Amino acid sequence: MFRHWQKLFNTDCVVLVVGAHTVYPIFRVGSTSLRLSSSKSILNEQIKSCTDIQVLLRNPDERFVSGLNEYCRQHKLDVRTVRERLQSDQIIDRHFAPQYLWLVNLYRFYKGDVTLRSFDYIKKITNLHVFKDKVNMKKTIVDPVPEYVDVDHRLLDLIDQKVSLGNLIKEYKNVLS
Repeated sequence: MFRHWQKLFNTDCVVLVVGAHTVYPIFRVGSTSLRLSSSKSILNEQIKSCTDIQVLLRNPDERFVSGLNEYCRQHKLDVRTVRERLQSDQIIDRHFAPQYLWLVNLYRFYKGDVTLRSFDYIKKITNLHVFKDKVNMKKTIVDPVPEYVDVDHRLLDLIDQKVSLGNLIKEYKNVLS
């Protein structure tokens, strides 16, 4: 599965400075609010000079459903049909890619420690919540595809911990197999 996702890594890796926080934004985890609140973007090779990068993690099941619905809204596709196509690796997208894979993307440029935070931590970083009004938008609820959420469920055990990004990548790599 890992190779299947590598094509998503052909874009810039971005870390944002929001107030006193250095944050790695993940789609469907407040990334728009963080981007709009940021005073500085740090790209690719420049990221290696960062310290104390905060990474917000969202409940994997909620994020999967939200990301799948957003992808389908943008492409005018049926949620249930797309979910079925995910299981045969016919579609990939950053909106529902495992959060773990976002960490793999960060690791291309940053080999230090990260502090994993719950999604609620965003309230300590910014008061801006761009999609807060969309919370009540109609979503098609589907069961998450296990391969997309299993590794992220394990990451939640590390909330509020500073961890070596390299060790984390190595430890959870086999969950995607």
